[in-house]
Amino acid sequence: MIKGQKSVRGGIEDFLCPFTDIYITQGSNGKLSHRGIMANDVRGREVGVRYAYYAPCTCKCVKIYLESGQAMWQSTGKVRFANGRVDYATFMTAHDNSFDAKVGMIVPQGNQLGNMGTKGNATGVHCHIQISQSSDTSWFKNQYGIYKFNNEYDLDDCYFVDNTNIIYGMGGNWKTTDKVPVTPTPAPSPSGADQLLYPGSKVRFDGIFKVDILKSPISSNLFGCCQLTGCSYNDYYNEKVKAYHWLPCGPFVECDSNGNPTKDQVFTGGSSLCKNDNIYTVKEIDIPSNSAKLNIDGRDVWVFSKYLYEVSNN
Repeated sequence: MIKGQKSVRGGIEDFLCPFTDIYITQGSNGKLSHRGIMANDVRGREVGVRYAYYAPCTCKCVKIYLESGQAMWQSTGKVRFANGRVDYATFMTAHDNSFDAKVGMIVPQGNQLGNMGTKGNATGVHCHIQISQSSDTSWFKNQYGIYKFNNEYDLDDCYFVDNTNIIYGMGGNWKTTDKVPVTPTPAPSPSGADQLLYPGSKVRFDGIFKVDILKSPISSNLFGCCQLTGCSYNDYYNEKVKAYHWLPCGPFVECDSNGNPTKDQVFTGGSSLCKNDNIYTVKEIDIPSNSAKLNIDGRDVWVFSKYLYEVSNN
């Protein structure tokens, strides 16, 4: 693809190849650092040049790894892959020396996502790219000690290569969008991902939040978050808040300020940070307070709508 390129058919973004030129220097399931994984190392036309690459779809940064110029991205809605599958895209980019991604930032399709580089354990300028055709953000070591996703696919199963020059593609079965026809679909209804919440909207939490206080007794497995509810710490402490302002700990993951999960996963009131990557359905909307009611782990809670991001119902 080229800078600014977009492709939307039937209301769904096509997952475009983020590189203007592709020269694969290490393919999937290689004998070196790609053993047992579907990752590829891609350089551009000239060796050693830190070419820009672009967002293959509208995506959100969900994790960062500063030491290797690495970020995990996820599509804000379902996308269409080159193998015809329609699902969420979760993908990793690495080795960007000019790395400036932040957890929570959203990059529209066609905008610059990063630059090829050498940051971290890299040999030669390139971009390490690894793709899961799912919303699963699990990132774990395989039997060879190499990190991978669940539901990984090779690049030619993922990317449409409209406006991409394949210099060396390792024999991949590369497709342009015209090779995967789409049946026209009706325009999306008001319940689509237009960022106006309605009862029935599908949403995710947008951000990293502080665990301000744990509800007593600890076995209640509930916590208070002033940012999400607008309740003060004193009201939480003195039990003056409503039951629907206490959040269940279970679906929230303890993390650091970059969104990376901590090892112990034990909340500490006043110091722990947390996130929640699950998708919920809005039950009710309260316009005066700009709040939405969600059912989380069987418990109805009210949180500010501005901390929710609507995703596609498709």
